[in-house]
Amino acid sequence: MTSQNDSSNSDEALMEGLRAGERGCAEELSTRYWEAIHRFCLSYLNDNALAEDVAQDIFTKLIHVEDLPTGAVKPWLYKVARNRCLDILRRHQRSPTHNRPIRTGFDAAKDTAGPRTRMAREERREQIREIIEQMPEDYRSVLMLKHFEGFSRAEMAETLGVSEIAVKGRLVRASEYLREQLRGITRTNR
Repeated sequence: MTSQNDSSNSDEALMEGLRAGERGCAEELSTRYWEAIHRFCLSYLNDNALAEDVAQDIFTKLIHVEDLPTGAVKPWLYKVARNRCLDILRRHQRSPTHNRPIRTGFDAAKDTAGPRTRMAREERREQIREIIEQMPEDYRSVLMLKHFEGFSRAEMAETLGVSEIAVKGRLVRASEYLREQLRGITRTNR
């Protein structure tokens, strides 16, 4: 590799550099994925300092990992992050679906609607956040990876350690779950 910090290097080339002992490759991967991995960890842990620690640990240990992936790097990083977060939550006897506000990919765009419309939209966004918080972890994970991180089904499957068919099924069930919960709220509010 000619330049360790050359942003045109592919993830795979950076992993090859890591295997060859080039520490600058770990720095480049950290630069590329730090923000996204931190955000992903934060969505699980709801603790900024802890999420930073997990992200830092992942990128620091990249230099020392003996069994680096030969496939796509991005899903592998998310899989490691998810597993670390779930381990922490288990250790603290917390659920990944504990009550906390999370950003959703379903948030409506800002516009010039009147106060009633804005209030109704904010109420709906809050309802969606609450439903997602209470979803089973399998459903919540696929929604987060798809809507927040923009993962393809293949990347989600690799990250979650399941088949693409399982990911498709979870996405369908998660969408149905969300739709049914929203219908229930709508019926109750009438």
